[in-house]
Amino acid sequence: MEKGRLRAHIQQMEHINKCTSVLRPLMTEGDTNGVPLAETALNEMVAVTPAPEQRAALEHVQSVVQAHRDEASGIQLRLADAINNYIEKLMRSLE
Repeated sequence: MEKGRLRAHIQQMEHINKCTSVLRPLMTEGDTNGVPLAETALNEMVAVTPAPEQRAALEHVQSVVQAHRDEASGIQLRLADAINNYIEKLMRSLE
């Protein structure tokens, strides 16, 4: 990768990591009052992601949510599902 592309890739990963660092504790706590915060984190990530890379970024975050969901139960599962549903909504809006 050339330096510019590498720098852009690293920057994009920083945005994804920032988003998932908000989502992980919310899913661990299982507090459904955290849904607006999760949506804000996702919206902010999409806003700073170049359009051609938005779907891939959302898919990456979705894989993190899915990994948590696979081990969740009860309220944690419902919160992971709510976050996943919002990710799906965002991806549909990109079509």
